[in-house]
Amino acid sequence: MTTLNAVLLLMAWGMVCILLVVLYRIARFYQITSERRSRYQWFAMPLVLLAAAAVSNVFADGPTFIGDALLLGGGVSLLILGYNLLHLMTGSRS
Repeated sequence: MTTLNAVLLLMAWGMVCILLVVLYRIARFYQITSERRSRYQWFAMPLVLLAAAAVSNVFADGPTFIGDALLLGGGVSLLILGYNLLHLMTGSRS
């Protein structure tokens, strides 16, 4: 049962990472087409932090301080980058 739980956890976080890659591609496309700086390169940071947190929690057989710190760092950086991209793309309409 532990193995199944680990596989399902990695699959769920894999889907989150795929969504982050899609967000990265949207930011990159926006920068190319609008010629406004979207800082799309920074979307790799939450991707790496969240993937490392998932792997850390799976191999440690549960949440650890390091895994939780990685989750916090990845979540906060994703929140900041996502809000910045939203503000850039919508301007003052949001």
